[in-house]
Amino acid sequence: MVSTKETRPVAPETQKWSFSADGKPLSLDEFLESYKKQGVFYEGKEQWLKGVVKVSWENFFLICTEELDDISQRAAKMLVQYCLEIVEDVVSRIRGPVDAAKIGEAMKREFDEQYDNPIYQFQWAMRHDAIREAVTTAVGNRWGK
Repeated sequence: MVSTKETRPVAPETQKWSFSADGKPLSLDEFLESYKKQGVFYEGKEQWLKGVVKVSWENFFLICTEELDDISQRAAKMLVQYCLEIVEDVVSRIRGPVDAAKIGEAMKREFDEQYDNPIYQFQWAMRHDAIREAVTTAVGNRWGK
């Protein structure tokens, strides 16, 4: 008799990202779990996140506050995904080979200190240690350091 293992489907948009610093496969959930064990994330009720399933420029500051002290693991996951979407958008406009340095240069050119500017929001979210490490590692793994 053949045994089958039931697996949870992985969203295609997260399959292209690796959050491991040592080259081994590591999902975003596994990456964030290590920060949860350190007590980094807010663990109370998140009434302000009720009904929110994805970060957008419209709801960004509802999820990523100035103090960064109320970011839960769930919120961090959504913020990392949002930041990676911003990176991919910037990459889509870069001509020629892409690496982390070119991405950084392109983001600096597009930065505008306005609340609705995605690059401004990206920089705002990157103040959180777990989000910064996840995004930096994933971009480095995909496009090089």
